[in-house]
Amino acid sequence: MITRLENRKTVSFPARLRQIVQDEIYGLISPFILTDEDLRERTLAKVGARAEFLQDTSFTESEQYKTAKSIVRASFGDDVLNGFYYQKTPREIAKIVREYLMRSSHIDDVYELDEELDRQIVEIMQKFNPNELH
Repeated sequence: MITRLENRKTVSFPARLRQIVQDEIYGLISPFILTDEDLRERTLAKVGARAEFLQDTSFTESEQYKTAKSIVRASFGDDVLNGFYYQKTPREIAKIVREYLMRSSHIDDVYELDEELDRQIVEIMQKFNPNELH
């Protein structure tokens, strides 16, 4: 995200601080963006937590997993993009990133107005494809 904003000349910061900026943004938004693996882990934890109760029912393990997965999935909210489950809306996440960019001592300048910066961040999230990383 930060690289794309920098390439668009939206923000500027010293290159030596790139990893710090990326890590700080990741730390801010990662609790609100979950992956399929997170969904799987939470589902298995939910099935495991209820294993004793479910043993007394006629549900198969597969049915137990599917039921738990649907419950966990429902708790993630409706914002799903490219296999990521957003606990906050993309606009709320954009606001978090924008506020970081505006107050961080690692960022030299932000060249966009708040609304335009939010729009660009949301657009980057919408177009992000993890398969294109490698």
